[in-house]
Amino acid sequence: MPYSCRLLVVTAGLSLAMAGPALAQSTASTTAGDWKVTVYPVLAWVPTSISIDVNVKVPPVGGGGGEVVEGGKIIDGRFDGAFFGGFAVSKGPFRLDADFLWAAVGGDRPERPLLTVDVDVIYAHATGGLRLYKDLYVTAGVRRLALKYDVKIGDLARFEQKPGVWDPVVGLALHKVGEKFELHGLVEGGGFGVGTDSEFAGSLRVDWKPARHFGLTAGYSFLSFKVSEERANRTLEAKQTLHGPTAGIGLYF
Repeated sequence: MPYSCRLLVVTAGLSLAMAGPALAQSTASTTAGDWKVTVYPVLAWVPTSISIDVNVKVPPVGGGGGEVVEGGKIIDGRFDGAFFGGFAVSKGPFRLDADFLWAAVGGDRPERPLLTVDVDVIYAHATGGLRLYKDLYVTAGVRRLALKYDVKIGDLARFEQKPGVWDPVVGLALHKVGEKFELHGLVEGGGFGVGTDSEFAGSLRVDWKPARHFGLTAGYSFLSFKVSEERANRTLEAKQTLHGPTAGIGLYF
């Protein structure tokens, strides 16, 4: 594992270890009239595990029935870079979270048929939350996924496909806010065939606030989705999973 990845993992682990007793001792009070705003201007995500499974269905050469399916799962995943940022606003039992992500990933399968995939993933995500009990929220919202696949399979000509979808998402979230530490967790699913065929996302993050309006955050994020798109007699089916540590800074108001 690269040094930067190990550093993020260690940071996340230390933050979680420190946060436990602090959160147990002190939880910030929130009245119905309080506005809480948090901005994450820099939040880096380093996927340490990348899974991409791409299949392309094309009509058989010379006509005839059925389709020819080429593709498969990459063996050697690569990570070119990612950026993650967002903000949160809460008042009383209501909460709004929004974030965005850009990630460039890819992979190769040298075995025949040769498979090479490069993917740009851009998403914007916004959810509204309603407190169910103490620090537990039910959430609902939308995620916009703009994807760009550059694919080379065996003897097929290299091609580019850009599926873009809007996904409804629902889930549960945990937001435990203390004077010096915050704990944030999220699990949600979506797609339901409206945008992607299916998607699942999860995250766990701890914020440490050494100063009144400034803090450091570290954790772990997971994103998995399946998408399909037909264009020019060619159907692209892609399953993709990314997960790894996150780290950045937060501004609190």
